[in-house]
Amino acid sequence: MTTATGGSPWFGGTVTAAARRGAFPPHVRVRLLCTTPAEHARGEIIEAVRHGLRVKVTDRAIEESLLIDRRLALVPSGGDDAKSLLMVTTPTLISALADAFDPRWEEATPWEMTSARPDEFEQAILRCLVDGLTDEAVANRLGVSARTVRRYVNVLMARVGARSRFELGFRAAECGWLPADAVG
Repeated sequence: MTTATGGSPWFGGTVTAAARRGAFPPHVRVRLLCTTPAEHARGEIIEAVRHGLRVKVTDRAIEESLLIDRRLALVPSGGDDAKSLLMVTTPTLISALADAFDPRWEEATPWEMTSARPDEFEQAILRCLVDGLTDEAVANRLGVSARTVRRYVNVLMARVGARSRFELGFRAAECGWLPADAVG
């Protein structure tokens, strides 16, 4: 698992660029914790989510770091060059960084919850999917084509960074997009 914290658009953008280039194998989970994004950084976050990164937002000040499998960390050097990093391999320091990251990750808000909630039509599609309906059955129920249903499902999956419909359902429930009786 790779975890990253970053307050600057440069740092988050670096992690996103690595994901875009395929630097993280599919089995590697990448978590990006960032401060409440400025409007100019929202595009980077949307792209990070599209590339499979889990992104959470906090309003607490955080130090930038990148932890890779709790074996390696990259941290800002603190020098004049704001983009230079130090590579840390000392287990005690890496453990301290991870111990600082984990509670902040748990208390942070999933980025999806800060982004646009599904509209009524999208929620109707989600409810139908939770009920186990096929695309064709959803289309019949809502009076649209199956192609339209698939397009909306793809948009919803991209919005939350889901790679499967199952993950879409999980993330939708996690974000509070489904009524309690739909997930209960």
